[in-house]
Amino acid sequence: MTTPMGESDVATPLGMGLVGAGGFGAFCLQAFAEMREVSVVAVADRDLERAAAIAPPRAAVYGDLATLLADPAVDIVHVATPPALHGAQARQAAEAGKHLFVEKPLAISLDEARNVVRAAQRAGVKLSVNYVLRRHPLHQLAAALVHAAALGPLQLFSLENFATDDRLPPEHWFWDPAQSGGIHVEHGVHFFDLCNHLAGQSPTAVSGSAQRRDDGRLDRVAATVIYGDRILATFYHSFNQIGRFERTTIRLGCARGRLQLDGWIPTGLSVDGVVDENGLAFFRHHFRDLSIDERFSGAQSIFHHGGIAEKLVASVRATATYSRRQLAYKEAIQAGLRDLVNAIHTGDQPTIGPPDALLSLAVAVAASRQHSQKTPGIRTGEPGR
Repeated sequence: MTTPMGESDVATPLGMGLVGAGGFGAFCLQAFAEMREVSVVAVADRDLERAAAIAPPRAAVYGDLATLLADPAVDIVHVATPPALHGAQARQAAEAGKHLFVEKPLAISLDEARNVVRAAQRAGVKLSVNYVLRRHPLHQLAAALVHAAALGPLQLFSLENFATDDRLPPEHWFWDPAQSGGIHVEHGVHFFDLCNHLAGQSPTAVSGSAQRRDDGRLDRVAATVIYGDRILATFYHSFNQIGRFERTTIRLGCARGRLQLDGWIPTGLSVDGVVDENGLAFFRHHFRDLSIDERFSGAQSIFHHGGIAEKLVASVRATATYSRRQLAYKEAIQAGLRDLVNAIHTGDQPTIGPPDALLSLAVAVAASRQHSQKTPGIRTGEPGR
């Protein structure tokens, strides 16, 4: 097992072992191949031919996780299998003394996830979940704006995700909650983690609902997450959209303005609002495409809202773009692994670590629990109704 080392050893690549040679695992291997910090030394999959097809030259190919874990060249295990396997495989890897880079979710139940975290703590290994959205430059810019309160405090997080099921036939594991955990767990954790990070606190209440198509597949879910009296968050995921109309939109509402991010891997961020001097300085520093629509002075600079009065100096609009989606996706994966490698060398905790993985999963599980809870229809009490 690799332990924190001196500066001269940091340049030595750590051995990377991938378990799960599916399409996403192959995409990640392409990202890892460009990194100096790691070297892919092993690939494991129960389909040996599939593993061999994507394995880099000179990398070992294994038909099971146990054999990969016995390989002393493997320092980090990347778990890229279907969600139901994550918990057990990550725990086994931790118990074998391997550091962990796990695809979301960490597990499909909180008990499994907690077992992984305990195993990692006992073994003294580092654990990070590949939450790519938090690594994306547009999401990082939006988070910086929110955390700086450049438009006042965050009050609303709203996600609408209209996804296609073109590549999800009825027999795909995605539709089986026993394998995927359901939409909130398999897909929603990305966005729950993002919202938790923006809020800077744990939710105080979670509710959820779901709808099914005629063949019984659950393909639409919604959740409401409340952070005390500060922030209300809503989430809608559907997997029944025609591919060409697939769309993901995140809207953030602050006390003095709005932000919108467009795209699952976002390509655009737009912002408008009114700012004080500090907020204007933030926009000037972080946005190249900035318009100052109006200046305020004297009595016009005092704005009353939400029970307070503020002195504001300008109305602003700003945009930022990052059009190369696949590049952004790859760079986000690399940033996550690079952060884990740094934590291994320094002994620090990864930026996205066990607390983040557990909290996002807890929200997803809480929202999912209510899918089967039905309440009577609303009745008006009118005679004959």
